[in-house]
Amino acid sequence: IQFLPDLQEYREKTSDFKTVVNAYEAHNHIYEHLRLHGGTVLVRGRGAITSRILQRLYETRKVNADISIIHLMPAPLFKGSQLGRAKRTVRHHWEYQPLNWPKAAWGGDLRFKFEQVTDDVRDQLLNDLGGTTTSDRRDWIAMIEEGVKQGWYKIRFGHVERVERDEKTGKLDTIIRGRTSLEGHTALLADFVIDSTGFVGSLESNPLLKDLVGHYHLPHNVKGRFKVTTDFELSEMQNGRGRMFASGATTLGSAFAPVDSFLGLQYAALRAVDFLAQQHAPGLRPLNALRSLAQWFRWMRGVAP
Repeated sequence: IQFLPDLQEYREKTSDFKTVVNAYEAHNHIYEHLRLHGGTVLVRGRGAITSRILQRLYETRKVNADISIIHLMPAPLFKGSQLGRAKRTVRHHWEYQPLNWPKAAWGGDLRFKFEQVTDDVRDQLLNDLGGTTTSDRRDWIAMIEEGVKQGWYKIRFGHVERVERDEKTGKLDTIIRGRTSLEGHTALLADFVIDSTGFVGSLESNPLLKDLVGHYHLPHNVKGRFKVTTDFELSEMQNGRGRMFASGATTLGSAFAPVDSFLGLQYAALRAVDFLAQQHAPGLRPLNALRSLAQWFRWMRGVAP
């Protein structure tokens, strides 16, 4: 779980794990407190998990209207990421997209393009496609529109210098520095702070993966993750007939862009199994049309494959 440095520093100094939380931690006590007493919540992050946090706050606000939200973002966002004709929509500094990647990245021309280009070009393509987005759900969009119009949802921009407890009000004081020298410093007061910036994707953040990379001197790809083949094999780990594969977020930057998705995990597993079948791995046979049909009949009769 990623925790922003200033919030981590505050928690280490104060041992306050109740008012400053990560979105992936249990924090139902915040919604219960807001339901009974109201208050202000400062949210940091700009992805789907942030949308879900705002949705829960929105639903709680239906019980107690004395709830306001401050959404702190590093910088304004006026134009969505674009690669060719694939362009993301932007509303109120949020990037919206039905899926986290264009559909062509799963099985169309973008998939073939990512496989054929060099590492440097692939790195630039990934940057052009952009980073965090949220789903263009109608209810999420309407929720933000309503909050902006009614004033209980406010967006602020800046870089956080520190988080501290305000002695006069007893609230959390987030001191932010403006994007220019003219903007100066601003204090944002809130009863709670929720960090929804997501997960840490680096290999070094996981002790097991860090040890694996260090012990076997595994190379990194352009995004600092595992460098794998198009079959998702860690070729440096080959030992005789033994093979090792990696998938998911640990391979972001490889020849397949949407690795960090459910369909991406399925695709990686399929490529790995196909490769093992080609290598005549014990117990594996290629899946052709006739064998697929035979397996389907076994399933229909309730027989194990």
